[in-house]
Amino acid sequence: MLSKGQVQVNGEVKTAFDHPLRKGDRIEILPKGISIARATREDARDAVEKAGVKILFEDEHYLVVDKPSGMLSVSSAHGSLAKSGKREQTLYAMLNAYVKVNKRMQRKEDLISGVTPDRSTAKVWIVHRLDKGTSGAVVFAKDERAKDLLQSKWKELVAERRYVAWLEGKVEKDAGAIQSWLLESPKSLKMKSFDTEVKDGQLAITHYKVLQRTKYYSEVEFELETGRKNQIRVHAAELGHPVAGDDKYGAQTNPIKRLALHAHTLVFRNPYSQKMVRCTSPLPDSFARFVK
Repeated sequence: MLSKGQVQVNGEVKTAFDHPLRKGDRIEILPKGISIARATREDARDAVEKAGVKILFEDEHYLVVDKPSGMLSVSSAHGSLAKSGKREQTLYAMLNAYVKVNKRMQRKEDLISGVTPDRSTAKVWIVHRLDKGTSGAVVFAKDERAKDLLQSKWKELVAERRYVAWLEGKVEKDAGAIQSWLLESPKSLKMKSFDTEVKDGQLAITHYKVLQRTKYYSEVEFELETGRKNQIRVHAAELGHPVAGDDKYGAQTNPIKRLALHAHTLVFRNPYSQKMVRCTSPLPDSFARFVK
């Protein structure tokens, strides 16, 4: 029973036969099926984290994860094949597999415990996404209603959404805001920026603050008032200081061999519990090279 994880002390699985017990400890022996189901769920979580995706927050409705740079959020119509010719692993596909295992194991636990299992479909829904080269916090929903609730009240529920980037050159102003209308070019797939409203263009507003300057780069914090495709990358280029590594929008250097843009902080009010969810993704270790 110990080796199969069936013995719990105060809610934690213990496998050592000589684990000391103290007055007031609560010992629980789980049915074999439940211990196996829970172990399988832990294995599924470990598999996600071994792939470089850290789970920052999870409840029955939402899943916030730390996406690594170089991983697609979702399959792209414009090429999601790796250099090997095989289809790239996407964050969406990985998390879909994770929640399916969780749901299947939860049903198994419920059946053994005599509880009516939840038969709803297990999958994740995309609430927002990050560019392939961008790392950091991104949120998915576990059902369509949860997705619609958060998306429809995004401005009301999202209290904070901050990014940190290293830009080429020394940004002159310590802080400021950029406003323009963004429109995607069907040929180049690049977002074009216009000072005045254009047909089919989307209003984009970005606030920025310089955190530090080095000889060749500036570390800048961005706060999004709107969330448009490539918004920070386009507005950084408009400042005359593209994100390092962003050759798509004019960067001349790539010192850390990736896009130097990271979704650092995401704070939102959970529409179900009404509690604030604060997720902070640590800055990538490679960013320290800019200071050195």
